[in-house]
Amino acid sequence: MFSYARGGADVCSFGIGEEVWRWGEQPDLLLPELIAAGVLHPDGESYLDRERHTLALIETRFGLFLPRDEVVNQRLPAFLI
Repeated sequence: MFSYARGGADVCSFGIGEEVWRWGEQPDLLLPELIAAGVLHPDGESYLDRERHTLALIETRFGLFLPRDEVVNQRLPAFLI
């Protein structure tokens, strides 16, 4: 689950692996980046292995530091940031 809030309001949220279903005040805030990162096709359909692409996008966009080896090479467990 990803959720970005600003000023106490939900700006953009979606499930990791369920990026086609977005909500919040600006549900499409990351849509261009999700398409560019290979998470979603321009028509909104999902690519395979989109979880890793989504995590990389969120890490870059918000300056987070996720454990690279686990994100790229390992099975993804449930996680909380």
